[in-house]
Amino acid sequence: MLIQDTVFGDTEITEQVLIDLINSPSIQRLKGISQLGLPQEYFHHPTFSRYEHSIGVMVLLRKLGASLKEQIAGLLHDASHTAFSHVIDWIIGDPAKDNYQDSIFKQFVDSSEIPSILKKYEINSDEIVDHEIFTLLEQDLPLLCADRVDYTLREIVARGDKEQTELVISNLTTSNGHIVLKNQSAAERFSEFYIKLHHDNWAGVESKTRYHLLAEILKKALDCKHITLEDFKKTDEDIINVLLKSNNSEIINGLNQLRNGFSFKESDTEGEILLRKKFRHIDPEIIINDGLKRLSECSEEYKQKLVEEKEKSKKKIYVSLLKN
Repeated sequence: MLIQDTVFGDTEITEQVLIDLINSPSIQRLKGISQLGLPQEYFHHPTFSRYEHSIGVMVLLRKLGASLKEQIAGLLHDASHTAFSHVIDWIIGDPAKDNYQDSIFKQFVDSSEIPSILKKYEINSDEIVDHEIFTLLEQDLPLLCADRVDYTLREIVARGDKEQTELVISNLTTSNGHIVLKNQSAAERFSEFYIKLHHDNWAGVESKTRYHLLAEILKKALDCKHITLEDFKKTDEDIINVLLKSNNSEIINGLNQLRNGFSFKESDTEGEILLRKKFRHIDPEIIINDGLKRLSECSEEYKQKLVEEKEKSKKKIYVSLLKN
């Protein structure tokens, strides 16, 4: 199977277990789930699917020499994401943690076709769902990991800046089971990407306002029994189609507002909607003289930047929607 990836290029997959998993219903469903929560029609930044991200993580792990089991874990790591990705955390989870899909991951895998596929190749699914043993795939912030590297670079590429990612991609390597960078300039480039996306999107005021508005629409649809929580096991489009046929003016007007865009006013003291920020930062490890150092240890400027970003994240932001 030839994988043609927008970030990492062409990769030939020869292991049948990977091919079977890629073609499985659980992974194919991810083609219908937006990585950034809202489908493109309702979002203001270019988005891509959880499928593209999952394939990318697998390909990156492969390029870094990860074991077959870790490649499998990378491919499957987002399989439990519900429709609209982390918007579910604004409905029944905790937006400050964004971890609903992690909390149901093992249960999802166990109840899917995945264990039977793995069993054909004498692989126990319990080995795959324990992400703590796969240190290239997942690491706590502020370290790099395949998951974090892929979604950051993929969003930059989606915005049309593929050339800007080449410095990072060409300098990714591993050391002691961690993803690290070969030089400081690549670490600085990646960190610039991460901070930019944090401001523009992940903690961006308009992005979080859109999350809030869609969450309110979905809560209304649940209350009116147009949809159930079981429907979130389907795709974004499946639910959107139900909402559009609901004849509920509040729901349809809300979707139109997201589609057509809206104006808003920010305040740090009052407003209709309180947006809480989550401090997300990275501090990549760099190979320096056969050892490893964090970027903040090599760059006083970056060290100070992290301090400033942490302080910014403590501020509450209120948003009021303006009538057009």
